[in-house]
Amino acid sequence: MVHINIFQGVVLGSLVGASLSLLDKQTRRNSLQSVQKIKSSVTNLEQLTSSVTTTSEKLKTTAEKVSEDVAFILEKVEELKQVTPAIASIVKETKDAFSNGGKEPRKQISSIQYLPEY
Repeated sequence: MVHINIFQGVVLGSLVGASLSLLDKQTRRNSLQSVQKIKSSVTNLEQLTSSVTTTSEKLKTTAEKVSEDVAFILEKVEELKQVTPAIASIVKETKDAFSNGGKEPRKQISSIQYLPEY
């Protein structure tokens, strides 16, 4: 006696049923259209995954650039914190040098220029 398990019977029955249904011309046309739709969906899926990959790479590159820019700005802020007191003292010394500490009276020679009197 031939021993066929249930899975082989289901597969064999579906193959026989599909073969018999393809004898009808309209069924063949519908099947061909369905296969073409599936094929285009797979092609579009490949394009979609390619687009998603490209977009994710651009996003990653942009995030890296932003991170580098933020690090650069933070570095410059730290430099300014260190340089600002030195510049302030230089400006104060320059102001004191030009004003002479208020010791010498100055004579106005124009509306914007002052010279010390001798």
